[in-house]
Amino acid sequence: MPVYNQVDYSLNCLKSVATNIPANLALEIIVVNDGSTDETKKVLTDIKGLRLINNSTNQGFIYSCNKGAKFARGQYICFLNNDTEVRSGWLESLLEVMEQDPQVGAVGSKLIYPNDLLQEAGGIIWNDASGWNYGRMANPDAPEYNYLRPVDYCSGASLMVKREVFAALGGFDKNFAPAYYEDTDLCFAIRHKLGLKVMYQPHSEVIHYEGISSGTSTSSGVKRYQIINAVKFQDKWRAVLSEYLSNSPLNVLQASIRLLKQKTILFIDSYVPSYDKEAGSNRLFQIIKIFKHLNYHVIFAPDNGFKDEPYSGELQKMQVEVLYVIEGNSRTIWEQIRERLPLIDVAWICRPELNQKYAGDIRLMSGAKIIYDTIDLHYLRLKREWELLSPENRGLATQKKWQEMQVLEIKMAHQADVTIAVTLEECQLLRQQGVHNVGVIPTIHKPYLGEKMGFEQRRGILFIGGYNHSPNVDAVIWLCESIMPRVWEQIPDIKVTLLGSNPPERVQRLESFDKVTVTGYIQDVSPYFLSHRVFVAPLRYGAGMKGKIGQSLEYSLPVISTSIGVEGMNLVPEENVLLANKEEELAQQIIRLYQDASLWNRLAENAVKGIKLCTPESVEASLDKVIKQLITEG
Repeated sequence: MPVYNQVDYSLNCLKSVATNIPANLALEIIVVNDGSTDETKKVLTDIKGLRLINNSTNQGFIYSCNKGAKFARGQYICFLNNDTEVRSGWLESLLEVMEQDPQVGAVGSKLIYPNDLLQEAGGIIWNDASGWNYGRMANPDAPEYNYLRPVDYCSGASLMVKREVFAALGGFDKNFAPAYYEDTDLCFAIRHKLGLKVMYQPHSEVIHYEGISSGTSTSSGVKRYQIINAVKFQDKWRAVLSEYLSNSPLNVLQASIRLLKQKTILFIDSYVPSYDKEAGSNRLFQIIKIFKHLNYHVIFAPDNGFKDEPYSGELQKMQVEVLYVIEGNSRTIWEQIRERLPLIDVAWICRPELNQKYAGDIRLMSGAKIIYDTIDLHYLRLKREWELLSPENRGLATQKKWQEMQVLEIKMAHQADVTIAVTLEECQLLRQQGVHNVGVIPTIHKPYLGEKMGFEQRRGILFIGGYNHSPNVDAVIWLCESIMPRVWEQIPDIKVTLLGSNPPERVQRLESFDKVTVTGYIQDVSPYFLSHRVFVAPLRYGAGMKGKIGQSLEYSLPVISTSIGVEGMNLVPEENVLLANKEEELAQQIIRLYQDASLWNRLAENAVKGIKLCTPESVEASLDKVIKQLITEG
C-alpha cells in the first residue's frame, strides 16, 4: 500500500484490512510511505504487524509500488490504495480466482463509491486508448456487474498479481511515472506478452474514495498525467489496440464480454437450476458447464426473476451472467433479455410454456436461433398419469389437459430451429408428429471414482427424487404402502430411505412405517449411495430420462425399476438393471437382489456401462455438433 499524506484515510484502510482478513491466511502488510509531510511516518511506525518502508523523498505511485513489491515474500502481491475501505471477503475472493485457474495472472476488485454507487466493474479500453469505467454510477448489485469475467484491465486501487508475473514484467512500467495507465499497461502486458488472463472478481468489494490522493482535475497536479500517459500507452500498444472496439456507448455491452466468448447463448428456464435437488436442473447445469467449456458466453435468465442462492453464485463463479430482478429496480427479466438481444447467437429455451412466452419475440427482434428444450414431453407424462386413473375418473377435463399440452408442445417444436428431446424414444415420437429437426441430449452423468463398499457392508433400500414432481410422490407411496409390505414379510429388517427435497405431508407420513426414513433435502447424498445395498425406483408414469437412475449407476449402486423408469437409457435387464412393472414382481426383485451377492456384483460391475453415452464428454460432442450445424446452416 503506497501512501502519501492523508494519514486518516490510511488508518481507515488499514483498520478495514485488519477487520476483514481470515485468521488462517498467511500474509504480510507492506506500506510504502512516499515521503509524507504529515504525521504518517510517526503514526504508522507504532502499528504492530506492519512493515513500513519510508522513502526519503516523494517518488510517486509507480516507484513506491515497485519498491514495496521487491520486499514482498508471498506468492501473490495485492496492490491496495490507501484511499480505500475493503469489505468482508475482499482478499480471499481474489485469492480464490488465482488458486482455481493457473492461467490467471491478475485479478481485480469491484470498486464502489462511498455513496454505494458503482465506480468500476472492470475496465474497458477502446481502440483510441481511452478507458471506460464499466458500470460507473450504476447499481453495484445489477446482474451485468456481478459475474466473474476476463477484462481489459482492473484498477490498481485493488489488484492482485502473481509475484512471479509481476517480476517477469519488471513491475509497473516506469515510463508511466509518476502515475496513471500503469495498471492498464500491466494488465495488457499480462495478457498480450505472457498470454495470461486478467479477471474481474465482483465478490471482492472495495469502497474507493476516488481522487483523495491525486485530485480529480486532469489539468493540474498528478492527475494531468492521465492525459499524458494515455498518449504513451497508445504508442506502446498501437498494434494491439487495432483489434479493440471503437469508443462508443453503443459498444459498451459488447466490449464488456469481448474476451469471454466466440458466441453467446441465452438460456431461459423457470428458475436458476438447483442442480442438487432435481435431475432436470442438474442436466441443465451440466449443459451450461459444457457450453462454457466450448467457449461460449452464457447468459442465464430465470423466468421468476429470482437470484436463488447458492445456485446463482455458483453460475457467476463459472463466468455465467445470471439475470435477476433487484429490489428498487423496475427492469423485468424480459427487459434485460431485450437489452442483450444484439449479442445473442442462440436462445436455448426450456419447457413449452416458456417457448410460448419468449421465443416469438426473440425471433422477431433478433437473428438468434431458437432451441426448444422439451425437458421431457409433458403431454406424455400427463397422458400416462391419466391412463393410471380408473375409468370413472378419466374425465374430459383431465383428458383435455394432456391433449392441449400435446398441441402446444408440437406447435413449439415446429416453430423452433432445433428441438431437443431427452431420449431417442421421445425424439421418434416428435418425428412421427412431423417434427424433423430434433436432437437428443440426455441427462449427464459422471462415474464416481472413489472407494466403494461391497455387498456385505451395505444395508437398506434407497430412493431419491424431488417431490415437487408428482411421479416421485406416486412412486414412493406405491413403494412403501404396496411393495415393501410384501418384502418385509420375508426380510423384516430392511429399512427404506427416501431422499429428496420438498417432501409433502403425504410423503412425510410414510415414516409411520417404522422402517422408512424421509430425510428431506440433503446437500451431499454420496454417503447414502455408497452405503445402501439397492436402489428402487418404482415409477408408474413420467417422461424423459430419469436422472435418479443415472445417478445410482454413477455410484455403481444396483437398480430395480420399471420400464418407464429406465426408458431412453438402453439398459440391459439382468446386466445393468433389474426390471419389473407390477408390485408383486417388484417385491420379488428386491428380495432377490438384496440376498444374492453374485447378482449384485454383476449389476454393480456393469452399472457404469449403462451411462457411457451420458458422460460430459459424450454429450459435449453431441452439443457441439448440433450448435455448429445450427449456426452455420441455419
